[in-house]
Amino acid sequence: YCTAKFAVKGFTEALMTDLRINAPHVKAVLVMPGHIGTSIPANSARVLGRPAPQDMQAEDLKQVRARMARQGIPSEGVDDDQLRHLISQRIDQFENAAPMTAEEAARVILDGVREGRWRILVGDDAVHLDRMVRKLPEEAYESSFAARIWANSNGKGESADG
Repeated sequence: YCTAKFAVKGFTEALMTDLRINAPHVKAVLVMPGHIGTSIPANSARVLGRPAPQDMQAEDLKQVRARMARQGIPSEGVDDDQLRHLISQRIDQFENAAPMTAEEAARVILDGVREGRWRILVGDDAVHLDRMVRKLPEEAYESSFAARIWANSNGKGESADG
């Protein structure tokens, strides 16, 4: 996922430069979205052959617990049914508690295209992340960076410090 996003970003930037020189009547726009409420977690799991949370068996849950441990999320004391419920809640929250809906994101993107912008950050969280990466490029790929992003966020992807 990250590789594809980076490739699209790089390709789009190269394409914009090429078009400016060789086809100035054609435009390309770089869109960098933040957290948009979509069903991507459920769809990704399905494409990867993972069962729906309610259908997860012991081996599936073991893998979930291992991923949680790698991310520093404790799962001790959480039984299998509770874990299935937690996974289901997180999938639901990704779509339904996101700071921006897909429709709102589409509006931001289309408005940006109409305004002639070449780079469109979609959502306050995307703006904040972009600002932080530019401010601390050497730290952007360290595990402490994500913690810093969340610490400076009000939980909706918006910067608490402007």
